[in-house]
Amino acid sequence: MESVSSYFSANPAAVTLLTIFVVIMILFFILKKFIKLTIVLLFIILLAGGIYLFKDPASMPDKIKQSVETLKSGGEQIADKFSNFLDDTKNLAGKVKETPGDLNEMLKTADKDAQKSVKK
Repeated sequence: MESVSSYFSANPAAVTLLTIFVVIMILFFILKKFIKLTIVLLFIILLAGGIYLFKDPASMPDKIKQSVETLKSGGEQIADKFSNFLDDTKNLAGKVKETPGDLNEMLKTADKDAQKSVKK
């Protein structure tokens, strides 16, 4: 064990190559499962689409057009809501930046009023 640690301390390039190899192997095994999952899901989607096409082949172009239009309108709604969210976030950030200054002014005013009431 001591000889292994002395080898790696003497050769930092070997440590670097070993870590790169280990990371690549870990990523390979993780991505291998994702690739299998993607292929299986793609096969299921194509199978379902094929069954749907064989059941009613005449109405398929109309349904595809309707699905595309629905997808476009949904995308536009999401884009509008996201832009409104960004605008609201910017407005809120501006108010948050102003709050410490407003709070300081309120404290100064309250301190002046307190000093006036103490002098009376």
